Amino acid sequence: MSKDGLRFDWYPILQADFLDDLAAEVIVTIEAARTSTRGSSPAAAEKRTQHQLIIAKHLLSALYCAYSTVSIKKSPTRVSVIKKTGGFSTDKTKYPTRIHYSFRCFSDVYKALEQLKWISIDKGEQGVGYTRIHAKNRLKSTFKAIGLRWTKQQPKPLEDLIVLRDRVEKTPKKPPHPKAPKKFNKVTLATPDTPEVAVMSNSLYSYNEFLTKHCLALNVNDVELYGIAKAMSANKASKQDDEEDIIANLDFSRVQLRRIFSRGDLNKHGRFYNGWWQSVPSIFRQHITIDGYKTSEVDYSNMSLRIVYALQGIERDIDDDLYDIGLDDWLGDDDPRRKLIKIFVNALMNDETGNYKLKPAGLKTLGLIHEELLALVLKTHTPIADKLTAGIGMKATYLDSQIAELVMRTMQEDGIVVLPIHDSFIVRTGYQRWLEVVMEAAFKAITGGLVSTDADGPRLSKHFGLTKEQFKVEEQKLAKDPAEGIVAGSALDFDTLFKETIMKKYLSYWEQWRTRASNS
Repeated sequence: MSKDGLRFDWYPILQADFLDDLAAEVIVTIEAARTSTRGSSPAAAEKRTQHQLIIAKHLLSALYCAYSTVSIKKSPTRVSVIKKTGGFSTDKTKYPTRIHYSFRCFSDVYKALEQLKWISIDKGEQGVGYTRIHAKNRLKSTFKAIGLRWTKQQPKPLEDLIVLRDRVEKTPKKPPHPKAPKKFNKVTLATPDTPEVAVMSNSLYSYNEFLTKHCLALNVNDVELYGIAKAMSANKASKQDDEEDIIANLDFSRVQLRRIFSRGDLNKHGRFYNGWWQSVPSIFRQHITIDGYKTSEVDYSNMSLRIVYALQGIERDIDDDLYDIGLDDWLGDDDPRRKLIKIFVNALMNDETGNYKLKPAGLKTLGLIHEELLALVLKTHTPIADKLTAGIGMKATYLDSQIAELVMRTMQEDGIVVLPIHDSFIVRTGYQRWLEVVMEAAFKAITGGLVSTDADGPRLSKHFGLTKEQFKVEEQKLAKDPAEGIVAGSALDFDTLFKETIMKKYLSYWEQWRTRASNS
């Protein structure tokens, strides 16, 4: 049995009239099926109904978001539900991983959906997977008529925003090979109720509320949209299961962020996750729009290494390429070997076992064996060599998450949306230079060190799917011959230019909401 499908309570609650109407119908169905109200005071009955209404809105929101996901799969995107009492608890402190609703009220809502014949059910099996559901009959028809629509979201609760995780070693079924790497399962711990956590939660709640008032979309046609979904699916398949920021489809409801800490320590990791844009392959991110405006992506240069140097009080020249380890014919940022060295250095900093090695193809490209690569890296960075092999990665990542938080808060104060991708940010192109200033200032404020930034601007439709290297070639053509950028009127496809697309419709609903909100 497939284990796909996000749990329903991981989706946002949407603020939409059509969902309110559907939820009201669910409540009517529950009331009609109720055989007795004895033992319940009017106040208790009203409280129960309100709880059921919230669950109905949440479950229907999840079903709509799943239905509206842009995916290349032929089968519908499903929603996961838990059908046992032990999966629920309203005690969020003691049971952080459970669904924080009353099981009895959830059961009433679920039964009503079954009675209305609004859901198709794939029943879960003990030890295999939870029950999965998706919309059918009139509910599916309603969602189809609505289409993919931008909808204001209810900000997620404070207690869901800061996540503390640890790991426990898996017990092997048979004695492992002595040199085999250990395998672990992730566990979610109760987040401490401390002033520090309260500050982080409030900050992120404010930013999520800010994000839910803006339209984050893509400036692409429908064919290109599904091309991105296909690339995301392939990207997910090639990644490790424990990579937090990788999702396999385009779910535009994923705009609210969570901050995730590791190893049971609020000073380790702490990056921001859950934004759909974080999983879009880099060659497509230049087509992301904010409120219909084109965007640029600004990233830090040599960030992780510069953090380690700053922690040791060592100042490196802002123009130093810290991934230059002395290979022949080095081309700087344009050198194809640079990405491999960056991957190796970052993995080295996070390698707690000492077993990490580049794949043979990567080592072949570098013209080195593993031992030679390791020696060159450590020699190049002699002042911090002991730190690079001592598991400093999570501390460095925690500092880059602090930097990200400061950048986001600062830009929010100016009313400017930035979308974090760990060590880079997406912003409306007109605000690119201001973002660069803020990023460099935030790095200095947190680490005391200096850093530079690089920017990648927006792309036209004709540049769809180009790598940075391929796009640079196009830019060079334009620099040599400006006529390359001139398009003859006879070559314009006006039908395509003004054709209604999924993304244009999506943006139009946000514009309608913005107009109503500004007039109210």
